[in-house]
Amino acid sequence: MNTTTRQRRGGVGGGILLLGIGLLIITGWWWPGIMLVLGVAFAVERLLQGRTRDAVVVAVIFIVVPLLISTAQQIHVPVSWVIGFIVAALGVGVLVRALSRSLS
Repeated sequence: MNTTTRQRRGGVGGGILLLGIGLLIITGWWWPGIMLVLGVAFAVERLLQGRTRDAVVVAVIFIVVPLLISTAQQIHVPVSWVIGFIVAALGVGVLVRALSRSLS
C-alpha cells in the first residue's frame, strides 16, 4: 500500500473525528458522544482498509455500547447492571472467538 492511500485513509478518519468533536462541542453531549465519535472514525478507517469484520466489531463496541448505556440512563436502569451485562457479553465473545480459533 502506498503512502498516498494511507494519508487519504488517515485524512478521512481525522476529518470524521474533527467533525464529531465539533458536534460534541455544539451539543454538549460528551458522554457517551465521545465514544460514538471514536467508534465511527475507527470503523471507517478499518472499512477503508478492507477489514470489514474489524470495522463491525469496532462499531459494535464503540457505538452500540455507549448508546445502550445512554438509553439505560434515560429509562433509569442502574448503570452497574448495564455495564455488568456488557462486560459479561464481551467475555462470552472473547471465549467464543478463542475457542473457535483453537478448534480450527
